[in-house]
Amino acid sequence: MFSRLIAASLLLAGVAASPAEAIDSKQIYQLNQERVFQVRVLNRETGKKSSIGSGFIVGDGSQVATNYHVVGQVILEPELFYISYVGKDGQEGELKLLGLDVARDLALLGADKPIGDAIKMSPLPPRGAPIYAMGNPLDLGLTIAVGTNGGILNQTDDSRILFSGSLNPGMSGGPTFNDQGEVIGINVATARNDISFIVPSKFLNDLIEQSNADAFSAEEDLKLEVARQVLAYETSYIEQLLESDWPKLDLRQFNLPGIISPTVRCWDNSAKLSTIVRYKRYQIRCANKNHVYLDEDNKFVGELTYEYFWLESEDLNAIQFYNLYENLNKDQIDSKIDRDIVSNFNCRTWFVEVSAQELKGNLCRREYVEYKGMSDVLFTAALMGHKNQGFFITLIMTGVDYSSTLPLIQKFLEQSEWKP
Repeated sequence: MFSRLIAASLLLAGVAASPAEAIDSKQIYQLNQERVFQVRVLNRETGKKSSIGSGFIVGDGSQVATNYHVVGQVILEPELFYISYVGKDGQEGELKLLGLDVARDLALLGADKPIGDAIKMSPLPPRGAPIYAMGNPLDLGLTIAVGTNGGILNQTDDSRILFSGSLNPGMSGGPTFNDQGEVIGINVATARNDISFIVPSKFLNDLIEQSNADAFSAEEDLKLEVARQVLAYETSYIEQLLESDWPKLDLRQFNLPGIISPTVRCWDNSAKLSTIVRYKRYQIRCANKNHVYLDEDNKFVGELTYEYFWLESEDLNAIQFYNLYENLNKDQIDSKIDRDIVSNFNCRTWFVEVSAQELKGNLCRREYVEYKGMSDVLFTAALMGHKNQGFFITLIMTGVDYSSTLPLIQKFLEQSEWKP
């Protein structure tokens, strides 16, 4: 009798501990079709849509999660635009902004009353597990896309999940579910060819908690808040770079900083050698991938790019080589940003010694007109005093606090070494 009781207890424990039964995309769609909305930015004058995305009910049932880039227009011009939602069942209403996480491209919106049951959130499932993204692609109606969890991308700050499914414009801000129908992330971007990206739900949980404690004031200048968040994020990123040990790479006669962060990738950009060309050019370009969406005009900031360029020739005379060398040395950031958005570059030049070699340094800065404290920084350092050899470093950072970049520039110079 006692053994049968033990067996029965073990059986019941096993039943209780077993995972919930997985559900398919059809069931996930049916369970959530009334809790996922189209999020619209509307023109106050015409009442027509200026942009669309997706969102879903979270928190206390009156809150809607979406992407920052879906509603960014309202932050730039709140007097011209407002936010609304519309559901598959025709339910609609206006939404106000409750909170932002600009670095992770998240926004929390609020209705003036509960609009449904919040969707339960859950941690990320194992890599390779099926996941399901819901949203409103191309203003064609609510749909669901099936894919797999490709895991957290280490090229970012752990804020992107690789989704092997197809996200289309309009699905941004919609939920991504596990096979239990729980939200594990928020749709954010696509690289086409069934390569898309999801923001993990833990960042949304943090935003909800923060916003409940400290919601925005209706009179607040949100561009100041956007700038504050971007600067805090970029300054923290630079501090992490400064604290880490940098591996090295060799380029001809220089030993240089290599991949200084998991967020960085380096590529060879050397020119193809030809019997016609009278000089040799070797080039390495390194760049990060964790860019931050700012607005429709500026698009993304948070770029970190550093490029090494070596030039040599036995055929060009000193004047020809100098002219070639000077033309290749970049002194501007390639962009089409209007002057009413950023100021003109302000530059200063000085000479610096690296391993007994003289380099001419050039440091340029331009400031964002509407985002106080944010700057783009361009630094170049060019090798001097060689008749048939040239070398320069180009370092670009966008959307940063200018003063925070100076220690990073100094470390680049200190970590660069001439090899006799």
